[in-house]
Amino acid sequence: MSDQAYDDEAYTVRPYAVTGGRVSAASKDLPMEALVEARPDAQNSRGLTPEKKKILQLAEGQYQSIAELSAHTRLPLGVVRVLVTDLATEQHLVIHTGGTVNDKSTHDESGELSLSLLESVLDGIAAL
Repeated sequence: MSDQAYDDEAYTVRPYAVTGGRVSAASKDLPMEALVEARPDAQNSRGLTPEKKKILQLAEGQYQSIAELSAHTRLPLGVVRVLVTDLATEQHLVIHTGGTVNDKSTHDESGELSLSLLESVLDGIAAL
């Protein structure tokens, strides 16, 4: 399947169909800035959906954030969180989280993402 055909298909498939009706991942607190890397043998896995294969392809040989995977696959952030959690549970991916909700460098007093982190993300996007 070509990348264009995949992109068109992923864009038109409803999110609940991609996740099997699940709306929350086992790891609900998986931040959008969490970095993901594919394990070396992940691409040889059989029986994966096209969406999971695309995530593994994107995370092969380089770190990708949950937000980047969402943008590249054109899937909603929540759907990507579910798929990434599935892939990590199946030992195809490794998830690296930089901070916790209590981490002052990434979160404010209320547990929300800090303004400085959001500004850094925007600066990174603008640099692309």
